[in-house]
Amino acid sequence: MIRATILRLSATVIPFLFGIAACTDAVGVDDRSSATDRGTTTLCFVGDPMADWRVTTRASDVKDEKEKKINQLHIFFFGSDGEYLKGGYLTGYPNAPEDGGYYAPGQGVNMLKIDNTKFENAVLASSATVYAVANVEADLFRDNDGDGRPDKIERLADLQTLVYAPRTVSLGLPAEGMPMVGVKVVDLTKPEETIEGERRIDMQALMARIDVSIQLASDVQQGNYPALTLVDWTARNLPTRVAFSSPDEGDETGAKWTAWTKSVTTPYQRTIYNKEGQIAFTFYMYENVQNAEWVVDEGEQWTDPSLANQHKGLYPDSIAPYQKQRYKPYLANDNAASIELHGYYSTYNEDGSGNSTSEVRYTLYLGANHTDDFSVKRNHQYKNDISIKRLIAHDASSGEYTFDARVNIEDEGNEFHISILRERNHDAHFCITPMDVYLFADEQARHPTMEVLLGDIPQDSQTPKEGSIPDWIRMEKISAYDMENGSVSDSGFSAYPDGDHLATGTEWTAGNGKRAFFTIGMLKPGGALADATHATITRSRDRIYFYIDENLRLEDRSATVTLIYKENGQETKRRTIVLGQTHLLPVTMRDGGTLYMEQYEEYLDHYDPLDRFASEQIYTGLPWAERNSGLDDMEIKQLYKTWFLTPVTSTPYDPPGQVFNDGYPYTSYVIFLSNQHRMTLNDKPLSAFQYCHNRNKRNANGTVTAAYENRQGWGFDVYSETSNESKWFLPGIRQMEDALTQYYTSFSEFQDSYYWSSSAGEREGGTSGQSSVRARATKVLPDGNYVDSGGGDGDENRYKYELGRGGYARRTESLRIRVFRTDLDPVD
Repeated sequence: MIRATILRLSATVIPFLFGIAACTDAVGVDDRSSATDRGTTTLCFVGDPMADWRVTTRASDVKDEKEKKINQLHIFFFGSDGEYLKGGYLTGYPNAPEDGGYYAPGQGVNMLKIDNTKFENAVLASSATVYAVANVEADLFRDNDGDGRPDKIERLADLQTLVYAPRTVSLGLPAEGMPMVGVKVVDLTKPEETIEGERRIDMQALMARIDVSIQLASDVQQGNYPALTLVDWTARNLPTRVAFSSPDEGDETGAKWTAWTKSVTTPYQRTIYNKEGQIAFTFYMYENVQNAEWVVDEGEQWTDPSLANQHKGLYPDSIAPYQKQRYKPYLANDNAASIELHGYYSTYNEDGSGNSTSEVRYTLYLGANHTDDFSVKRNHQYKNDISIKRLIAHDASSGEYTFDARVNIEDEGNEFHISILRERNHDAHFCITPMDVYLFADEQARHPTMEVLLGDIPQDSQTPKEGSIPDWIRMEKISAYDMENGSVSDSGFSAYPDGDHLATGTEWTAGNGKRAFFTIGMLKPGGALADATHATITRSRDRIYFYIDENLRLEDRSATVTLIYKENGQETKRRTIVLGQTHLLPVTMRDGGTLYMEQYEEYLDHYDPLDRFASEQIYTGLPWAERNSGLDDMEIKQLYKTWFLTPVTSTPYDPPGQVFNDGYPYTSYVIFLSNQHRMTLNDKPLSAFQYCHNRNKRNANGTVTAAYENRQGWGFDVYSETSNESKWFLPGIRQMEDALTQYYTSFSEFQDSYYWSSSAGEREGGTSGQSSVRARATKVLPDGNYVDSGGGDGDENRYKYELGRGGYARRTESLRIRVFRTDLDPVD
């Protein structure tokens, strides 16, 4: 921070001293000065090094001498009426106006002496405002009319409202030096020996200094790994101008400015290893003060953070204050200053092949704390320490969000803004991804619109090349009118349950207008979205839903979306985004055969730009059976594949207390028993079973074809499966164990988390039979061996969960989930 000190006056002449070091260190007298010997006073302008504003604790830095140096001063004198102070008190200086008011000493001079007996009006001079500006571009105070005063500064108010917009803005100090402003009301009529210390004028730097350090501190290490290679870093929302006066309390920087920020990307090739080495850099930026956007469940925005903190849903329960920085991006507005780090992170499983190395981006929002401050103020130094334990989206065991899961597409100008949180990382099951389009241009004068098209589109065309539109992705527009009203009728749709779409009934709500179900054949020829490859955005905040079909090939795929922005019907800009979808992971079963597993646990992250902190779509896990659902204390009856006249010869599935080999039939069966067969795309699943079952594409009525018949009338209280057209399911205990061991090194969450299986627990107390209140959860050992968390001899300590035997969790506990698919055959 640059703190300017006012130098003491030592004679009846008023000398002004200017500097960013101690006063005595920076005194320099202009040789051309010739003030009289009687009645002079000296004013000093001196700045100390920046005071620290520590975001995290760290050792002190040696201040850069360049931050403390005053190169060129511009000094203004105004009377108590706010007009130039008139008089001959500057007549001894060359090029100073004869009637006073302004003077710029020579390069490097930081002292000015004035005659305190030559004021035209001593009353005005007794409460004079001395205004000093240092190290700005030379043409800011141009004097074209030759009157000795800057053309655009006619009175004090002109300086108070002046906005400095230098020609160039970079990450280093400007070539002119640290720009500064100092203001002081001073009685210039009194001899300096009678006013001890009054003649010091505080110089305020107009820039802030940002220090960033990055270290790796993983608890798990293999050799030197993990490692981080930083490729580049980008400073975002750097102001390109700065007001001479600080913003008032509660005001934001740039509220009335247009095109006032820029981003600067800096290459930075450096690799650090776990607990060895540090990446550090420093840059300077002009003041950028932004307010947090305090949003609570009901949609209100709180201007008082203390009120917002009272809302229970703002942050997850029981997290430490420093952990709240993970959520800071959700409070940031569009103009908040940030740093994006871009590089490659290698886990401790990296063997040099690159299989455990991922490209990563991390956004650090600047401010005075981890949580809710977005004020980068002038004259402050902000120190940001980043200690990385691992780079994952979410850690269920600690509740920490380490990387910002949001992906925002920023436009280079201000005509439009695209908000989409998921471009890539679509899983192999069907996905629905919203994209909001913001149009900023004046609707009446410029009539902005945007065409959204699928396919390979030549630069000078709006028609995709033949055959270039993928058959697995389609789109649907929901109007801004409907988003604002929480409706769907204005778009020609009907709200569920009478129609196909979901109306939330509340304004600007995540999921509004989404289809109730992803139905079989929806994207195929003759389906509801078969021809939906083009949409036109006509109003700001129109929304597009992208509907992405199942990927049943074992390779990733991507689709190009072209955005053509128009004003008054004429194209002015176009850009493309790529939507990518991953593939299923094959899991080889120990008993033969192959099943397929999803790659992402999507319940952990936000995928709708309108999601709030407390969203039912985001959770850390689900129960096997919801409390008081009936399934939480139900003994599940035996299920048979078929039914023969002689029951002894019939072929049952695994007993529900085991379900070793195939959780597929039991997923649909439990859905049937618990009456959870219908769930819309906006609902929160009631159980691990429903979460997995909802990956299935649906019939028009929202169900998946599966039927069961109770055979109690034959003398047996059992069920038989008469049909089952589902594909996605909650795996059995051995199926989950096989996946955990085969992909142990691919997913860090597999190394320390319990996962549900579809298997019920065995009866407590050592007797045979099924526990009515427990089910089997498992986690894998570090050695990667196949495991059986059934609680056999020696397993209690290795797989113990809660108070039960190994792997036996109460059904109502919330644990993690992975969804499996039976095969790669399409249902439509």
